[in-house]
Amino acid sequence: MRRIRTVKALLDYLTSINCRMGRSTVDKLIRENRIPHIRVSDRVLIFDLDAIDNWLSIEEVAK
Repeated sequence: MRRIRTVKALLDYLTSINCRMGRSTVDKLIRENRIPHIRVSDRVLIFDLDAIDNWLSIEEVAK
């Protein structure tokens, strides 16, 4: 499993795969539980990059 812990790291990953998103967009997706993540505590989030890749492919098909 490939995991990262911060929204900044997620944004860097998304940029590296040519899927740029703004911080406010990611924050909104997290608040609405529309992006895969695990909330360990109020300030600690974990993102599984395999789940993010899968989520992106599903979102692309939905368009």
